[in-house]
Amino acid sequence: MTLFCSDVDGTLLDHRRSLSDRTVAAIRAVRSAGHAFVLCSSRMPASLEGLERLCGVEPTPLIAYNGGLVLRADRSVVTDVAIAPSDAREAYAVCSRLGLHASFFAGDDWYAWGPDEWTEREATITVVDPSDVSAHDYVASGRVGGQPPHKVMAMGEPALVDELEAALAGRPGVVAYRSKTTYLEVASSACSKGDGLRALADELGVDLADTVFFGDNHNDVSAFAVAGTAVAVANAVDPALEAASVVTGHHREDGVAEYLEAWLATH
Repeated sequence: MTLFCSDVDGTLLDHRRSLSDRTVAAIRAVRSAGHAFVLCSSRMPASLEGLERLCGVEPTPLIAYNGGLVLRADRSVVTDVAIAPSDAREAYAVCSRLGLHASFFAGDDWYAWGPDEWTEREATITVVDPSDVSAHDYVASGRVGGQPPHKVMAMGEPALVDELEAALAGRPGVVAYRSKTTYLEVASSACSKGDGLRALADELGVDLADTVFFGDNHNDVSAFAVAGTAVAVANAVDPALEAASVVTGHHREDGVAEYLEAWLATH
């Protein structure tokens, strides 16, 4: 069995931020041939499950939060690496001082800053609604200590996001990733997509040489270093293109499906 694992945004999804019919057909064909196809993203599990349902298949394992949460098909936990509560509180304090929106994600709970444009935009992209509990209540109530977040996502003006990134740079327990000029995603430095891929391959009994990872961005490079075959879409950032062993088509042109179709034709 080959384990195919793909990043979502900028890699697997098309210009509508959805799965094209061609991509769905390719994923189904791979699974029908006895192979695994797993989503790996900074998104929360509920959002990935929504994409999974578009494929019309039974639940499969998931790698959420950039490897911070790896789940089996039955949603039992393989690995769970959250941000330390002290680091989460510091991120909250800096965002409060700067006036940045910050969303805290813990498992399938999303604690948003408030009903603002950033929350609305994220809900539209991920097709998931935030909890009734706000980020402020999540931190103030102490819930952040008992249920620490897997991801903090700060959103706002680029200059303010720059300040947050600089403020967190000295904290060794976290890693910050700039997914857009207006977005900063924060996770535990103890996890990565590469770690997630390694953990899932071990769980499924698949040799890493028999894994294929698709990606486009900086946070995919760790998985490229682990995978047997690293496939970058044509729109990938330079570090990802340089780390890849294969380059396929642009994500807007179904690059992942293009690779899968060619692979199935020769295997």
